[in-house]
Amino acid sequence: MSGGDGVAALAGVRVAEFGTGRAAAYCGKLFADFGAHVVKVEPPGGDRARARGPFPDDRPDADASGLFLHLNTNKKSVVLDLQSDAGRRLLGGLVSGARLLIDDGTLVTAGVDVAALMAANPALVVVQVSGYGDGGPYGDYRANDFAIYASSAWMCAMGDPDRPPLYPGRDYPFYVCGLYAAFGALVALRHARLTGQGQRVTVSALDASISFDFYETTKFSYRGKLRRRDSHMITGVAASTQPCQDGYVALTFAGEDDWQRFCDVIGAPELAQGAFETATQRLANTDELNRLVQQALSDKTQADVVRECQARHVAVSPVATTADILRSEQLAARDWFAEGGGLPLAGPPFHLQHPEWRIDAPARIAESREVVSWRKLAAAAE
Repeated sequence: MSGGDGVAALAGVRVAEFGTGRAAAYCGKLFADFGAHVVKVEPPGGDRARARGPFPDDRPDADASGLFLHLNTNKKSVVLDLQSDAGRRLLGGLVSGARLLIDDGTLVTAGVDVAALMAANPALVVVQVSGYGDGGPYGDYRANDFAIYASSAWMCAMGDPDRPPLYPGRDYPFYVCGLYAAFGALVALRHARLTGQGQRVTVSALDASISFDFYETTKFSYRGKLRRRDSHMITGVAASTQPCQDGYVALTFAGEDDWQRFCDVIGAPELAQGAFETATQRLANTDELNRLVQQALSDKTQADVVRECQARHVAVSPVATTADILRSEQLAARDWFAEGGGLPLAGPPFHLQHPEWRIDAPARIAESREVVSWRKLAAAAE
């Protein structure tokens, strides 16, 4: 799974990807971007992600979905009807030459015997991703990100106590699920290379969501309790998101020195004195303090607040919009963005020992209605 100079980290790894969700696609993308030969198998009509935007000029285009372009860089796309005899034959040929199979339940739903595929290819590693996992009380439930957030510890603690819980943000559990699946696949592939024996790796978005909200999970494990929605009433303004003149900043202060320096930055040193001198006093007067902090920030730009706080080693960060990220000086200095389909695409999420990460092109719809042979695929990548 590694090579010398100029060789991508996962060159030579053959991957067959079956799935229409984010988890399977992101797992496959990580392999493809680090050099693996990934064939994405789409149903007739294409992956449903092609119908989700954003689209250029808001005009739907199966080959121009921002979501699809992001998730499917460097992959080859084929269309198989798994309900047909021809599709099943082509499936067998594809999987027999693969080292890794990624599935989000598409094969099981189509009635494909995954165990038989593994028996025919003993070194095959099978990664299965799902919403709620295989079995268990919710094993047969359909899952989206909203349902996963509600099932884990996230939403119960987010928002004001007298209002409904807040939605944390789109798709995170499925991206983390795909990331964990890729890690598990790498371990299983190494084992298969050493022993010739494949394995099955299973990861659920629910488990992923619970694991990356480790604060709530750990608290429940030790105390049997979950934090309720208390807005700022637990940490006060010291851990909050505050509006400024042209955006928002996120505050995370660990001690009195941080708070004092922040008050100096915003020109309100009095907010670290009197009724607000200690953390306990600030917590008892959160509503009034919150109002005064917002008043002090109202004539300051986000960039000025962040720059001055960072210069004083105060933990303040910008709450970035998509436009902010695209013009980020830090990402530009790192030459992080790549380009595909005429759009800027996300760069590498991490580096491996051999960091030949690349983005050539996204998978296009219906590139072939026959499986591209692994030999031809390898030759095209050279």
